[in-house]
Amino acid sequence: MGIRNVLDEIKGNPPVQSRIGMTSIIMSDCIYLWYLYKSVNKYIKTKDIKFLFTSVASLFAFLNNLNDIVSFLFSANSDCKKFFYVFIATATLNWTPISWLQTIRLMSITKVFYTRKTYKTISCITILLSLIYTASYYLNLTNYDYENISKQTDYFMYCTVKQQKYINGTVEKDKYYTLYVMISDIVDSAFSFGILVLTTSMALENIKHLQFHHAKIKRMVEEGLFQFIVLTISKILIYPIIIYSTQNNLMIYDITWDFLSVIVIICSFRMVNVKYKRVKIFDDDPYMQ
Repeated sequence: MGIRNVLDEIKGNPPVQSRIGMTSIIMSDCIYLWYLYKSVNKYIKTKDIKFLFTSVASLFAFLNNLNDIVSFLFSANSDCKKFFYVFIATATLNWTPISWLQTIRLMSITKVFYTRKTYKTISCITILLSLIYTASYYLNLTNYDYENISKQTDYFMYCTVKQQKYINGTVEKDKYYTLYVMISDIVDSAFSFGILVLTTSMALENIKHLQFHHAKIKRMVEEGLFQFIVLTISKILIYPIIIYSTQNNLMIYDITWDFLSVIVIICSFRMVNVKYKRVKIFDDDPYMQ
């Protein structure tokens, strides 16, 4: 049975959707808390400002899901406005810091391998892509509203957020920015991945020299390459599921957002938490002559 068949199967059963969604929210919130601890701990030990990006993203993602959990426990008689305001506040910095972290990471790697002109060109493009993604993301936030779903879920859940409803295949008020968020996000990650592939091929032309003189940079390229592969493929696979869930007003679309968010935070943490071993010095290395 394919993913679409599974989604169609539970489409007409909101109580089941709500239970699956809340289970996912609690599980992912535990992961966010763990990576918040790891990121803060790493920043305290290393004073590396890049860990602040993963700390902020993990914190806001954790608070965003915690808002769902608190609403689940205490919002039986709520009008959902407080829930909605907290959702908007905590959604402001749970994704965009990671986009800028990827930009900074790519710039720090390419600065070593490319001429100044090429480096500036790459930097301008990756900054522009992050700006486009950030603008799309915040425009998309303006398209959310709140909804009380207590009756639909047999009073299992009470408050949730929703985007503009579809009317005959189009969206009310023409404010559906989610597609722009997805496209700009995929392009941003794919560009970084492509640059790292090119950088790796350049490095392999003189691998021994690279190993001795740029051991840490080499590990940064290797780890960054792997993480961007995971990020790009994950976004290409998961975003269509999110689109389908949104179009069909499935409450479980939060699960796919959470799943992707967990992948993004884990990959971003690994990207900056590079571990490397010192390499041996070879007597016959021509670069040591």
